[in-house]
Amino acid sequence: MKYLFLSGLFLVLAACQSKENKSGAGNQFTLQMDTVMVHPGEEILFLNSRLYHAKLTPDKKYLYNFNYQEYSIEKIDLDELKFVSKITLDKEGPNGLGAYFRTLELIGEDRFLFCSYGQDNIINDQGKKLEQFEFAKMGSDEEKLDERDNFLIPLSIDEKARRFAGIVTNWEKKTAKLVLIDREQNQITSFAAPEIEKASKFEIMLNDGEMRMGLGTTRFGKVENGKLIFGTGVGHELYVLDPEAEEFRLVSYASELLPPEKSGDYPAEVSSQNEMRVIHEKIQSDINFAAPVWDEKKQVYYRLAFRMEFDDSQPIPEGSFMRETSGANVYLTVLDKDFNPLSEGQLTAMNNYPPFHFAKDGKLWLFENLEDEMGFVRMDISW
Repeated sequence: MKYLFLSGLFLVLAACQSKENKSGAGNQFTLQMDTVMVHPGEEILFLNSRLYHAKLTPDKKYLYNFNYQEYSIEKIDLDELKFVSKITLDKEGPNGLGAYFRTLELIGEDRFLFCSYGQDNIINDQGKKLEQFEFAKMGSDEEKLDERDNFLIPLSIDEKARRFAGIVTNWEKKTAKLVLIDREQNQITSFAAPEIEKASKFEIMLNDGEMRMGLGTTRFGKVENGKLIFGTGVGHELYVLDPEAEEFRLVSYASELLPPEKSGDYPAEVSSQNEMRVIHEKIQSDINFAAPVWDEKKQVYYRLAFRMEFDDSQPIPEGSFMRETSGANVYLTVLDKDFNPLSEGQLTAMNNYPPFHFAKDGKLWLFENLEDEMGFVRMDISW
């Protein structure tokens, strides 16, 4: 096991948190922090996507990190903090998973749902394809997804991969809904999801005559504390599905510190890069919400929120029309098992966009690139 303690950083961060939060910043959190590094052995671990596609096993012992450049999955032991093995995947052939990757999700402890465009697959932890199917072709004629629908974050409800839940969006129609898919019954059940659909108000299309591109908003789905949790970055509301339930329930809670959602009216389409940049910075400077993560030791959810900061005096990087962020104000809400708020406040120890994170062993783990090595800052939080 390899630990890397950054004592200077710890002293600075701890000192920040030992002070009283400024007026209006909510409650004060006490943090004890350390930084650990994963021993890679002879492997060069894939960090380019900042663990965007990484998944944890239900017991949080292992982290699986998808490397889309090599088309492989890296297995990391989080207890021993070391690289374990690599699962090599095929794009074509008998075990071919498709060339255009969309998403990766865990099924139980040792199988994966690997989705490509036009092809969905279930594979084992050796990379062998066990099943191939297509969500888009499931359901009766009345239930089938539209051609332009996008099935996001398909989460398995059971370890046998018979039933899935997820978000379905349609960029052109500006619609969103939640669905339950029963593969055995070939059935799709749809549910209205207005709190997810409102995210489309903050999606912008650029059409300047030379290029056409869109900027979307975050929609998430996670399995935490045995529950399937869906939401967006634009509002605090959550849709929760218990595995034995037949429909989703909407969860909402009051905050004395943060607004419940983003505000403002924005055009659906703009005709210049400068206009798109200005609108994007306004949207990201408003409140953003991350998915809650469950701390099984303390029996609470941690949920981060943040406002991005941009410095107008900073030049725009060559080859881009978007300005890099100069920092962020980050907030933490602690929720009990029923999503009732216990404490909230500004995390003055953090001043940038929250990276990939999860709760394990009574601490909040946040990904940190340590000179091209995989590391984690661990926060033991008291309130």
